[in-house]
Amino acid sequence: MVRKDKWRAKQWYEVVAPEMFGKIKVGETLADDPKKLMSRKVEMLLSDLTNDIKNQNLKLILQICDVDGNVAHTKLVGHVISRDYLRSLVRRRSSKVDTYINVTTKDGYIVRIKASCFTLRRARRSQEELIRKIAAETISERAKKLEFSKYMQEVILGKLASDIYKNAKKIYPLRRVEVFKSEVLSEGGGAALAIKEKAKAQAS
Repeated sequence: MVRKDKWRAKQWYEVVAPEMFGKIKVGETLADDPKKLMSRKVEMLLSDLTNDIKNQNLKLILQICDVDGNVAHTKLVGHVISRDYLRSLVRRRSSKVDTYINVTTKDGYIVRIKASCFTLRRARRSQEELIRKIAAETISERAKKLEFSKYMQEVILGKLASDIYKNAKKIYPLRRVEVFKSEVLSEGGGAALAIKEKAKAQAS
């Protein structure tokens, strides 16, 4: 009986970023069957995309969604900012106001967004509640106006955090705002339909 060499049976696949990030190569992965790559998650630092060391605290979470030959295509399923960086923003005698909210983008994606507003001095509870309300409204309103890819670009590149800062600082002086985590809970109807149609075509 000949024992099959599982390692030799495996093949290297090139993993590429979603179109919204230029489809650049983000790494390689091994598999003995391309089907086993589906839904596998891949993490990369934003600094690898921007070549800017300032972005090394933000990690993109990608998921393999399609394999074409030896190329594994991915989609964005979220991001997270390192805890060490967030802890470095906390100051004594100041407030950290967190906002957690699920939003729906213009094209039907449901995304969970988590943001933190850091004040210059300690805020009163009523002020914290107003800051949280304004942050939630800003996060939600931008989602309604933008399709998923554009919305997530604003989330990741800091545009959404900047909008929250501009709106909430009217209530109380802020030092910084960070959208520190996002997670895709449900894809838009168009994306889900495309996946179903592709699966149907492959089965026929």
